[in-house]
Amino acid sequence: MRIPFLLAAALAAATPAIAQVLTLDEARQRALQDQPALRALELGARAQEETAVADGALPDPRLKLGALNFPTRNFPSAREDMTQVGVSWEQAFPGGEKRRLRTERTLAEAEQERAEAAGVRQGISRDVGFAWLDAWLAAANERLVGELADEHRRSIELARIAVSSGKGSQADVLAARQMLNQTVDRRLELAAAARRARAALARWVPDAAARPLPEDLPGIAAPAPLATLRPAIEMHPQHAMHLRAEKVAEAEVALAREASKPDRSVELGYYSRYGGRSDMVMLQVAIELPLFADRKQDRLLAAKRAQADRARAQRLDHLRELHSELESMYADWEIAGERLTNVTTSIVPDAKARLDALVAQHSAGSATLAAVFEARRNVVDARIQQLALQAARFRARIGLQYFEHEEGHR
Repeated sequence: MRIPFLLAAALAAATPAIAQVLTLDEARQRALQDQPALRALELGARAQEETAVADGALPDPRLKLGALNFPTRNFPSAREDMTQVGVSWEQAFPGGEKRRLRTERTLAEAEQERAEAAGVRQGISRDVGFAWLDAWLAAANERLVGELADEHRRSIELARIAVSSGKGSQADVLAARQMLNQTVDRRLELAAAARRARAALARWVPDAAARPLPEDLPGIAAPAPLATLRPAIEMHPQHAMHLRAEKVAEAEVALAREASKPDRSVELGYYSRYGGRSDMVMLQVAIELPLFADRKQDRLLAAKRAQADRARAQRLDHLRELHSELESMYADWEIAGERLTNVTTSIVPDAKARLDALVAQHSAGSATLAAVFEARRNVVDARIQQLALQAARFRARIGLQYFEHEEGHR
């Protein structure tokens, strides 16, 4: 009765640990769930939308209190016929379509913020995948080298037994110990790499980066053909962000073009006079005179046009960069797949077969223990190469997912 109880307790204790494995999908979800960079961009877009309302409104009116025509002699008690005090109200009216264009420019800036947020989401999903993969590869390599260290420890015991029975030499024991020490040093190096990879993963999932990772990489579907991915770059979130930036620059050009249209203001006032004299009303209109447009408005328009050309050139340059990155990632995917097939079907099986043969020869006394050590290390090196190619192919696939954006982000 005690054994089944202990077995059930062990299974119950193991269940939470299994549930705590951090998968790639969960890491991405957690990274995007509460990401300060995304929240900052969303708040920026909301701020621009609020600003757009203010940009389309009339300027605030001005209330003026004044005293006119007070004589300087015997001031302040002196009064004359024209002496008066009063109040006036002034309202400015921007010329042309400035109010509408300011609103359109600010709304374009809000769209740019939201397009940037979509691009950042796409980038975060990719970067989290890279960080998770680096942590997985470091842990897998460390685990594999740990298995090799265990093999060397057993080899030391076998070498000692052989020395005791007169079938071996102390040199075999020292060789096994040397191989163990080298393997332990290599494992420490991989442990440092694993810690660095975990720290990089904690950048995205601080509260979950320390959780164990799965032993195997998840299954992942093959990417779409390259001919299908190339045209989709035109709708990539990062390209959309540059399109919005170009739209903002064009709105700035339209607004600068309106700068030559003069603003106007209207002022209405009421002034009272002393000694029973008639009160006064005042109405005046002010119009700006852009007499020096060649030194101000024209220069401003030229500057905004240059900025629009700059935004257009940046978009085209970034488009080339996206195309180059896509071609590179697809080449990595294909070449890593071919190399992985070669390592899996040829190099690793051959290394294992050679080890088995040398172990059998050593048992028969026709092979040295050093040859067995070397063959065992070659098997581990081949498996590490296999892991590296698996990770390289998986990394290329994550990189290609960056170009398989969702419809809502286009």
